[in-house]
Amino acid sequence: MIKNLDETKKTTLHQALFYANVAELKNICKKLNIQPHGEKIDLIENVYQFITTGKTTKPPIIPNISKAQPKTLYPLHPETLILYGAFKNDLTTRNFFKQLIGSHFHYTAFGIDWIKAHWLAGTPQTYQQFAIYWQQEFEHRQTEKARMKPEWAYLNFLDRYQKKQPHALKSEGILAWKKYREEQVKIIENILEFKINKIA
Repeated sequence: MIKNLDETKKTTLHQALFYANVAELKNICKKLNIQPHGEKIDLIENVYQFITTGKTTKPPIIPNISKAQPKTLYPLHPETLILYGAFKNDLTTRNFFKQLIGSHFHYTAFGIDWIKAHWLAGTPQTYQQFAIYWQQEFEHRQTEKARMKPEWAYLNFLDRYQKKQPHALKSEGILAWKKYREEQVKIIENILEFKINKIA
């Protein structure tokens, strides 16, 4: 826990952490002597909680019911459960989903998040159940665009930049992003009072 951080600094730090990349966030964990775990959002929340409370978040645990059993085959079939350790985010599985859903299928963040959420809840779903969910969500997002995740700092920044500068070149947006990201990493360093090994 870092003392003497007022609410403004806490908010500023939390926002800035989204602009650090995964390697930098793990480096921050190392310097704070806390165990890194999970994806980018998990790293951000773990760092922020430790800095503000002195406590760390617990890594998510996938229950055994959601895990593949050793020496057990899980064929690609509509009624097969999608289990951690057996599911593969590969071309063969993608082609199978195309058979179930259609040629428009592609791997999406919302699809992977749905699978992981069911793993963590101990309610793994079948490939057919995933196909039904994916198609319904796909159709919904044709009329109502989903909000980008806050941890997608790069995409969020470019989206805001293009709205403010509609005639700007993509290269200009990328340069603006690099400059802004460096500024945010510097803010983190100033608040935490140590250097981060920056990785572009």
